[in-house]
Amino acid sequence: MGRAEAEACYIAPALDVDPNASHTWRALLEHLVAHAGDFGIQRLYACLPAQGEASSLLAQCGFAPYVRETLFRLRAWPETYATPLASFVRPQRESDSLALQRLADRFTPPVVLKSEGAYFKNHETSHTLIFQNWWQPGHQEGLVFERAGIVEAALIWSRGKRGVWLRYLGNPMDRDIVEALLREGLTSIRANGLPIYCSVRSYQSALGASLHALGFEDLTELTRFVKHTTVSIQEPATNKTRLLIETTFPGVISTDMTPPDQPS
Repeated sequence: MGRAEAEACYIAPALDVDPNASHTWRALLEHLVAHAGDFGIQRLYACLPAQGEASSLLAQCGFAPYVRETLFRLRAWPETYATPLASFVRPQRESDSLALQRLADRFTPPVVLKSEGAYFKNHETSHTLIFQNWWQPGHQEGLVFERAGIVEAALIWSRGKRGVWLRYLGNPMDRDIVEALLREGLTSIRANGLPIYCSVRSYQSALGASLHALGFEDLTELTRFVKHTTVSIQEPATNKTRLLIETTFPGVISTDMTPPDQPS
């Protein structure tokens, strides 16, 4: 069995270059949804520009939008100086897992937590979805803002081949804490010429002012989609049930050759 979640990262051809692309997209997505459960995938994700034909096609295939984001990119590095609260910022440790879980629970709407499979029991608080942007694979690093033994906020970043992706956990209204984490984070990051991005979700909109003040510019609006799938349950061969699956995916045919009037 594979991971419980996966993302549709690339679909070709582009909708604006091929008149038949919408049919191809629909066929590919239908096929993906029909067979994802066979690999233990319970949730399929996709992230697209908020407006456009692609979003409509995903909705037609059963994908539901669950959060909008504004994508920011660092335009110019800010002046380097320590903020008054810099002394409360430290590197993230493995022992911070429970504190980060609490931050996510406190500052993330329930609909987003549920869509991303982030409801846990007490013994499951180390689930990686909270601490890793699984849709942005790469090396994970992070800083936390800890005061009087309490982790009040965190900044986590992922390094990929084409850039560095920031994620903020905490109260976006606490601008002094936000600035302290962002400044210390940018000082810690060695981007080596790669662009630095930060996605701000709709419930974090107050972060935008802090990002603009530090030299970020907003690029585009994105929508994240989720599709909950049906995971197949293995049964003994003697109890096998024949399934006839219709699909519009070209070239896919049934491999069940049992005559229709004979038992499986």
